[in-house]
Amino acid sequence: HTGALAASDAAVDALLTQAGVMRAGSIEELFDLAMAFTAGSRVRVPRGRRVAVVTNSGGPGVLAADALEMAGLDVVELMDETVSELRPLFPAEASIRNPLDMIASANPPGYRTAVSAMLAAPNVDAAVVIFTPPLGVRIPEVAEVIGATAQAFAEKPVIAVLMGREGLPQGKAELQRAGVPAYIFPESAARALSAVVRYGRIAERPPRAVPVLDVNRERVRGIIDRARAAGETKLSELDALAVVESYGVPTIGADMARSVDEAVSLAERAGFPVVLKIVSPQVIHKTDVGGVRVGLRDAAAVREAYQAIVTSVTQAVPDAVIDGILVQRMAGPGRELIAGISRVPDFGPMLLVGLGGVYVEAIRDVQLRLAPIDARDGLEMLGALRSSAILGAMRGEAAVNLDRVADALVRLGLLAADFPEIEELDVNPLRVSADGAVALDARVLIASA
Repeated sequence: HTGALAASDAAVDALLTQAGVMRAGSIEELFDLAMAFTAGSRVRVPRGRRVAVVTNSGGPGVLAADALEMAGLDVVELMDETVSELRPLFPAEASIRNPLDMIASANPPGYRTAVSAMLAAPNVDAAVVIFTPPLGVRIPEVAEVIGATAQAFAEKPVIAVLMGREGLPQGKAELQRAGVPAYIFPESAARALSAVVRYGRIAERPPRAVPVLDVNRERVRGIIDRARAAGETKLSELDALAVVESYGVPTIGADMARSVDEAVSLAERAGFPVVLKIVSPQVIHKTDVGGVRVGLRDAAAVREAYQAIVTSVTQAVPDAVIDGILVQRMAGPGRELIAGISRVPDFGPMLLVGLGGVYVEAIRDVQLRLAPIDARDGLEMLGALRSSAILGAMRGEAAVNLDRVADALVRLGLLAADFPEIEELDVNPLRVSADGAVALDARVLIASA
């Protein structure tokens, strides 16, 4: 899985993220960001991601709010005090909320009042101010008011949007002199402000410090050396779990049975319920060939499952050499992630984490970093997943212990850095819960001697 998901462009993204480089997705976005960081209109980094929108036209205000939310910023509800201050000052048709729509009759004094009230609010960190020119309102006057108000609240950045067919160059000049960048479209302003917020987080990031961990390198060296001496490039299931466990990642206990009676004996020793899994060099994805049975609660179920696995695998992969059947105790409740290592040409060891299970390559919700990493990297990877919300408390389940999951990622990253012979490693699933992370299955490919 990890090799298929760690494409070269994703490796570039991982490298740039760790280096603190923000990547523009287009020439347009490049210029949007450059305008925000240009010396003449350098946008101050806001204290947070809470944004207010002021406009004289409802449509652009809604578009701005949507774009800001999609860019990871928060369009906050106005405080009661702010609403009470603004309501008497604008017509009844005005929308005194966020976005604040003053309607087309808004004039320069109205902009001064509205922007000042928004920036003075303690729950607002930045503002996007939109102006669509109606008849009778001089554009430079509005621009001068926006610029002067922004300078009066210098600790809170202001980004302007001047929506005219020609881009309103005359108003843009006044804003540039005040250090306020002016864009033609709300989406450009949202991208720019989001980049400034991300820049602030990057600037505050402490230097990466890969921890010194208590791991068993000698055990891993022995496993790899024995496999290479035997001409093997894929570790056995038990050896793969042993490699992961040697670097401090908890694993579920496992033993291999080579007969039905041995499987029953191992299951009774492990304690029911148990899981049976096929062990064969020719079988990579066990579930695809009926090679896994879960929730076996007694000896009779184990006997039936053992025979069913052998029959199913033999039919699906006639040339499969069945080394045995892995017997494991059923893991406790939790959510499933995938964690893995892959070697990417010209980049080196790449660490992956994502939503796990049998649909991992279809969903492709993963994050990559160059190994080794530190705990902060691990937490950022988990937080950047589209499905990160499932790691929180939900449906009666406690929140996942993210610190312990991040520790498991740090350990796998160190394993990748210590052993370049490991070309690919999958831990799938990595069962995560309030108690931490447990590797339920592992697959390791190594370079030939």
